[in-house]
Amino acid sequence: MNTIVGFILLFFAAEALLTLAQYFLRKGKKRPVLHAVLIAVKALCAVAFAVLVLAGPVQLRRAQPFLMALYVALLADAVADLVYTIVCAAKKKEQSFKVYKAVSLLCGAAFLAFGIWNMETVTPRYHTYTSEKLQQEHTIVFLADLHVGSAQPFSVTEKTFESVKAQQPDCLILGGDIVDDYTTKAEMEAAFALLKDIGFPVYYVYGNHDRQGHAEYANGRQFTEEELAQAMENNGIVVLQDAYASLAPDLMLLGREDISAGEGRADAATLQNPMPDCYLVVADHQPTEFKAQSAAVGTDLQLSGHTHAGQLFPLKWLYALIGGYVYGDYTEGDAIMNVSAGACGWRMPLRTDARCNFEVIRLAPLS
Repeated sequence: MNTIVGFILLFFAAEALLTLAQYFLRKGKKRPVLHAVLIAVKALCAVAFAVLVLAGPVQLRRAQPFLMALYVALLADAVADLVYTIVCAAKKKEQSFKVYKAVSLLCGAAFLAFGIWNMETVTPRYHTYTSEKLQQEHTIVFLADLHVGSAQPFSVTEKTFESVKAQQPDCLILGGDIVDDYTTKAEMEAAFALLKDIGFPVYYVYGNHDRQGHAEYANGRQFTEEELAQAMENNGIVVLQDAYASLAPDLMLLGREDISAGEGRADAATLQNPMPDCYLVVADHQPTEFKAQSAAVGTDLQLSGHTHAGQLFPLKWLYALIGGYVYGDYTEGDAIMNVSAGACGWRMPLRTDARCNFEVIRLAPLS
């Protein structure tokens, strides 16, 4: 709750700066072309701030909350400016700066309310994949990008795991970034403790944030890699780092070390499948090596996260435009990859694009 209140205060500070900057620009004789350019600049600046928040250098992390507040203020203001301009032109009325700013604040408030609600609403997404390699049905839950303590109250984490348990899967695969640079040791231990008696096997692959690799740009290291590994072991969670696990006589799982591990990640060509006739699920936090990896190990289904489906509008569409794997299903030959939107977002309590979710995967024989 304190995080949400702090972010709302930052949003009003951003709105105040934006209002002051535009007050002088919008005074005097109206120039339609310059006005259109101003709206476009605000929208482009909003996108730029969204990129800096989620994909900018780690050195910017302390400034990210205010950058995100500027993103909300600019995007809401651009939408309000465009809509109010069109309405005034249609009615042939002179624009009022006060009315325009009131509309802008209403848009910003609606944007904030939706973003906060969307961040705290985690739903299952259901998929069915079939193969002649499968002899019976299996249900797998894949959950990635929980980022415990970063952007959701812990009560949401508890509800998410309750929802996972209600699916009654054969196993749960945690797809990385379950904790991150902002997670305290107490939050990390409490989150994994929720899985101790969940009733089915739990497998874990690391993401790029789990081991607090850039904690010096956040709140400082809260736990060591050894403490993280010990907490998972204490709660029966099996960590897979470029290792296979047999899930059933017809089903294998390959858990990959994250690409951020650099030389600590094995070359996929060296990871020979011990049971090549089985259906192979690959859990890899980042989806970037899907094509090469599938050819090397014979992937049937890859499960990945990392992208948050953009998290902030319109980044999902921007990433897709430049050819990245963002969200949903992708195919390479006979291999399929599902990229999850993730069960949370990162850093701030705001998600203005795809809803938080985890994947419920039904694997079935060809009928």
